[in-house]
Amino acid sequence: MAEHPIDQTIRRMIQAPLSRRGFLYAGTMSAAAAFLAACSGNGAATGAPSGAGGTAAPSFAIPEGIESELFMYNWGDYVDPGNIELFKSTFGVTKFTYDTFASNDELLTKLQGGAVGQWDVSAPTAEFVPAMREQGFIQKIDFAQIPNAKYIEAPFKGVWWDPTDEWQLPKDWGTTGISVRTKIVKEDVSSWKQFFEVAPTYSGRIVIVDSPGDVFVAPLKALGYSLNTKVESELEEARTMLLDLAPHVLALDSDQYNTKLETEEAVLGLTWTGGILELRDLPETADIEYIIPSDGTLYWLDTWVILADAPHPIASHAFLNFIHDPQIQAIETETNQYATSNSEAKKFIDPEMLADPALFVPDDVLARLEGAEDTSTDPLRLDIWEEFKSKIGQG
Repeated sequence: MAEHPIDQTIRRMIQAPLSRRGFLYAGTMSAAAAFLAACSGNGAATGAPSGAGGTAAPSFAIPEGIESELFMYNWGDYVDPGNIELFKSTFGVTKFTYDTFASNDELLTKLQGGAVGQWDVSAPTAEFVPAMREQGFIQKIDFAQIPNAKYIEAPFKGVWWDPTDEWQLPKDWGTTGISVRTKIVKEDVSSWKQFFEVAPTYSGRIVIVDSPGDVFVAPLKALGYSLNTKVESELEEARTMLLDLAPHVLALDSDQYNTKLETEEAVLGLTWTGGILELRDLPETADIEYIIPSDGTLYWLDTWVILADAPHPIASHAFLNFIHDPQIQAIETETNQYATSNSEAKKFIDPEMLADPALFVPDDVLARLEGAEDTSTDPLRLDIWEEFKSKIGQG
């Protein structure tokens, strides 16, 4: 049997973006709020989230001896707030601490600085799992306590960062692409090459995520190179393109790029889907488009892990099982606007969302995606990145 394109893509994955903002909107909490209203005293939900087609909401077994606290260290706005409240009310968790990091590097630095034992669960990007395991920062997951792991799709199992499926539980996956306010930008910007060509026309109105792992993708793919290249001459070509682009860039912003596009302060962006797809669904910003470039781009996956010496291990396992209940996971997908690795959850996701090629990428597009190798310490890339940042807006 021929290998599925997603299998090929996942095998190549290593690097991922530095931020994974969900850009939550008030409306995204409605399904979980309905759950909360339907929660019975014994912790069994009796309602159904949106998209469930009237199916009864799940009941959750409460583990014996579960702790009353859970401490999470995660990307900002990366769990549906209503789901957090539902977890608390269902499992008797009275204190749910949600601390945030802005990058995988920040997560590792904090743990290397002695923060092991401070938090219970986290969601690093997949390629960081081996390093976290080797440095003793995570513990094996007891999957006997996580029956909902059976819903993880086969392409996300047995992969290189955790070949025995013991150390992590897949969370969300997505892409890096181009966001365009099409009512203003009339040119075709369906490739990275075209992104660079039209940039001078919209000088001062371009927003880019503050993430070298993503930004290098644009010039390298536009030039026809691998985003993992270590060839000095190819990286120098990328430097030239980035330095030519820098004066036209409004800002490097991983947190509020969607707001800049919403207000039309920016009309063109190098972004993720988080925050963009919601804008596309609003009448006043319906012209916004998220494009997966035809010359290829980056594919990333985030994973749940239980940190070493987690102070609340029973609650940690309960949360991981809870969050991958298909109906709960469907709410996560609708909130965060990133694709789920949970096959059963797709039955509860809005069919229009499932059919959205910007979110659930078609097979022919998946085949053009590339995972990145860890280039975060490459001296030449670091030098190019610092020079690029110094030239932002210096037209």
